[in-house]
Amino acid sequence: MVNIKPSPFSSDKNKKIFISSPKNFLSHTHHTTLFRRRQRQRRRQQHYIMGKGEAAALTKALKSSFSEEEEKRAAKQIRKAEKKANKKRKLELAAAAEDDDDDDDDDEKRKSKKSKKEKKAKKLKKSKGNDDDGNDANIAVVDSEDDDIFSSKKKKTNKMSVSDEEEVKAYVKEHHVTVSTKDAPNPILSFEKCHEIFPMEIVAALKKQGYEKPTPIQAFSWTIALTGRDIVAIAKTGSGKTCSFLLPALTRIKKNGGPQKAPEMELVNGRWKPGAVKPTSIVLAPTRELAIQINDECAKFCPAVKAKCVVLYGGAAKGDQLRALRGGADIVVATPGRINDFLDPPPGFSAPVSASAATYVVLDEADRMLDMGFEPQIKKIIKLCPHARQTLFYSATWPKAVQKIAANFTTKPIQVSIGEGGTGKLTANKMITQIVQVCTEDEKFDNCMQAMGELEEKDTCIVFCGTKRRCDFLDRKLRQSGIHSCGAIHGDKDQHEREKSLDNFRKGRGNVLVATDVAARGLDIPGVAMVLIYDFPGAVEDYVHRIGRTGRAGKTGIAHTLFTREDSQQARELVQIMEGADQAIPPELQALVRTKGGGGGGGRWSGGRGGGRGRGGGRGGKFSKGGRGKGKW
Repeated sequence: MVNIKPSPFSSDKNKKIFISSPKNFLSHTHHTTLFRRRQRQRRRQQHYIMGKGEAAALTKALKSSFSEEEEKRAAKQIRKAEKKANKKRKLELAAAAEDDDDDDDDDEKRKSKKSKKEKKAKKLKKSKGNDDDGNDANIAVVDSEDDDIFSSKKKKTNKMSVSDEEEVKAYVKEHHVTVSTKDAPNPILSFEKCHEIFPMEIVAALKKQGYEKPTPIQAFSWTIALTGRDIVAIAKTGSGKTCSFLLPALTRIKKNGGPQKAPEMELVNGRWKPGAVKPTSIVLAPTRELAIQINDECAKFCPAVKAKCVVLYGGAAKGDQLRALRGGADIVVATPGRINDFLDPPPGFSAPVSASAATYVVLDEADRMLDMGFEPQIKKIIKLCPHARQTLFYSATWPKAVQKIAANFTTKPIQVSIGEGGTGKLTANKMITQIVQVCTEDEKFDNCMQAMGELEEKDTCIVFCGTKRRCDFLDRKLRQSGIHSCGAIHGDKDQHEREKSLDNFRKGRGNVLVATDVAARGLDIPGVAMVLIYDFPGAVEDYVHRIGRTGRAGKTGIAHTLFTREDSQQARELVQIMEGADQAIPPELQALVRTKGGGGGGGRWSGGRGGGRGRGGGRGGKFSKGGRGKGKW
């Protein structure tokens, strides 16, 4: 028997309570603490409703009015706990007697089970050791019984039959798939097998959206992401990267108990305010348009698991986005700048978003975000996320800058490369026909109109310009020429105008969209028949991303480029890109390469500012400065 202090529930202070066990003592202490906590809560609430004097009087009254009731309740709980403890003790004594007889049998069972596991491991190791053939090293044979990430129920082994192995080998060879490790799980090559990894609700949503089969990046990313491993995925534009990371995120939400509730109210500096939203997944995108596009894709699948997605981007009112957050969010899609504003607000303001629960972080178009100078913001965001997180990098190219940041923020990632992108070599989509026309600045608009004349009535075209001013100028001139343009989108346009132009273009209310590089990466506009590059970009890498707006999802497309002598410094790299995609090289472009860009813009081989008079020389272009070139040629 344990003698403790008088119960706070008793009116008789000399009364003592005797408790039969330490466990019941803890139970008694728990109820005492609970009672005191309730009293403190009532006092705090009353202090905000009425004055301090009135609250003190009410608190005193509450103490006297609730003491007898709470005393009875506590005594009842203690008696109940004592009975339960005695019953449990009797059962434990009875079970102990039986355990002595069963120990020998259990030892034999454990030994038998252990030997079976050892045999199974040796067999698996042997099957992996026999894999000697080329791409076969990129595909692992994995037993999924040891990993219940897909479901709480045990699934059948993920070992492939001989026919399935041959199918995967052929698939790897056809799509030039490279996986960096042997222990990667097997890909899902058809939607008929998606039920093995995804909940039935997501499988039904896939069918509803009319998807026919997984793309290569989806086939490999889905199974890897669901094992919890970090991923570095390199694939061309239009390859289906969004669904690659979205469906595993929704599966995690479903598996971990479903969507989150709206944040509760918190007392901050004497005022009740909504608590911070704690999403489990954060997706970062370089541009507003891409963030909106990812959110639209989320909207197709989130209802299947009753998850909520909120998009955050600059150029829009923060108030509207804050109101959307108050309803809760499982996935937050955002540009780095805007989510940083919400994660780290100015002094005196509470943070509406917390990254403390974000165990699934995606960087979409990671190379583009680095090009745009978002590296400091990305580092800040990831630092706020849990250390034990899953990080996924998706990119169309694999430059050294992306390799560096991926190495800093991932743990033993599995790299999946589709095509030659993972080698660091810049490549273009072979499904796109590249037409390069060498001309002067004065000839550009006429050549542009001629190219558009080849389009069918319902075909759409995106025209890329080098500057905001040129963008607006060309939009007006196309309208004057009878072309139904949906408008121009660039950094100086407000968000409403940009969204309106994109929406009109997607819905076929116009044939042409004029844009700067703000629309070059990540933007998925289905059915674009042609991309016309009015002004060649400063880097060939940007050229690859521009032409990638057509020929998406396995379809063909046309990329028409207007190339001038002022662009000749890019001629050699452009030819290499075209040769890598098996495209016909126009003689005029070959001539610029042979002459080392001898005129016009003073390219990297010419050395002069204007057109030189050596081989391949001539007058500078319309916007070039005159003078003799000092280059060798």
